Amino acid sequence: MSKRSFYLLAFIMFLSMTGYGVVLPALPYLADELGLSSFQMGSLITGWAFTQFLVVPFWGRLADKLGRKPILVFGLLGFGLAFLLLLFAKSYLHLLLIRMIGAFLSSGTQPAALALVTDSFDKKERSQALAKMAAANALGFLCGPAVGAMFSPMGINVPFIVAGTLSLITIPVVLLYLKEPPHNTSTKELPSFSQSLKLMITPRFRELFFITFGLAVAASSLFSMLGYYLIEQFEALPSQTGIAFSIQSGAAVAIQLFIIGWLYQRYRDINIAKTGFLFEAGGFLLIVVSFTFPLALMGCVCIGIGQALSRPTLLSLLSKQESFGQGTVMGLQQSMDSLGRTIGPLVAGLLFTFSPSAPFLSALTICVVMFFLFSISFKTHSKPQKIAQGSSN
Repeated sequence: MSKRSFYLLAFIMFLSMTGYGVVLPALPYLADELGLSSFQMGSLITGWAFTQFLVVPFWGRLADKLGRKPILVFGLLGFGLAFLLLLFAKSYLHLLLIRMIGAFLSSGTQPAALALVTDSFDKKERSQALAKMAAANALGFLCGPAVGAMFSPMGINVPFIVAGTLSLITIPVVLLYLKEPPHNTSTKELPSFSQSLKLMITPRFRELFFITFGLAVAASSLFSMLGYYLIEQFEALPSQTGIAFSIQSGAAVAIQLFIIGWLYQRYRDINIAKTGFLFEAGGFLLIVVSFTFPLALMGCVCIGIGQALSRPTLLSLLSKQESFGQGTVMGLQQSMDSLGRTIGPLVAGLLFTFSPSAPFLSALTICVVMFFLFSISFKTHSKPQKIAQGSSN
C-alpha cells in the first residue's frame, strides 16, 4: 500500500469515527425527548454492541470472499443510513430498531479496513501501521463529540444529519481512490463458517481473543461509569467529565502517532503489549484511590497510554498467526470486542450500585489477570498455529 492510499484509508476511518462520535452528545437528548428511562438509554448502546457481536464475523468472512473494498463501502453506507434514520425515530422501539439495523449494516467497516492494512504490510511493519490506523479512529472519536456539541444548539436532529453526511461523503472517495489489494484470499481457499469459528478455540488465537474480550470489558467499564464516578466523588461538572474523556483519548492518540513506531523498532510486540496491560491496571488503580480530581485525570491518562500500547499490538499478533482470511480474523476480533462492550457496561452498572469505585476495581483485576494470562501464553516462542482449510459454504 502506498503512503497516499494508507493515509487516505486512515482519513476515511477518521471521518467515519467522527460521524459516530458526533451523535453521542445528542443521543441522550433524543432519548429524553422520547421520555426514555436510563435503562432504555443504556440498552441503545448495548443493543448496538450486541448486534455487532452477532454479525461482525459474517462481514469479516464476506470481506475475504468478496473483497475488502466492497464491504468497506457498504459499511460506510450503513453508517450514513443509520444516522439519518434517527431523524424518524418516534418511540423507544423505533430508536432501538434503528440502532440495531445501523449496527448490522455498518459492522463490516472495521474488519474490512483492518484487513486492508494487514494485506498491505509485511509482519515487520504491520504493528506500526495498525497503530496509526487506531490513532485515526481514536482521533475521529475524540473530535466527534466536540463537533456534535457544536451543532447541537442548531437543533436536536442536526448532529445526526452531520454524522450521516460525513459517512456518506466518504463513499465516493473510497470508490475513486482506494485500491483493492491484488493478493486477497481467493474464494477457493475460504473455509466454511463453522470451520472459521475454530479459530476461537485454537491455541494462540484462543488466548488473544479472550484477552481482547477481557480488555473490552475493562474499557467499557471506564466509558460507561467514569462520568457517574466523577460526579459522585468530586461533584464534577459536565465540562470536567468531558475533559476526563478527552484526556484519555488524547493520550492514546499521542502515543499511537508519535511514540509507538519508535517502540516497535526497539522492543518486541509481546513486551509492548504487557507494558500496555500494566499501564491500564495502574490507571484504574489511580482512579480507585483518587482523592482529588487531578489524580483521577492521571488515571485516565495512564489508561489511554495502556490502550494505545495494547490494542494495536494484540491486533498485530492476531494477524501474524498463520491462517487464511485476514477479514475473518479481524471480524472475529471485532466480535469479541463488541461482546466485551456489551457485557462491560451492564456489569459496571451493577457494581456501581454497591460502590462507586467497584467498576474500576473490577477493571483493575481484569487487566492484572490478562497480563498474567498473556505472559504465560507468550512466554516462549512457538510456531504460529495453522488451521486446516476447508471449502467455503
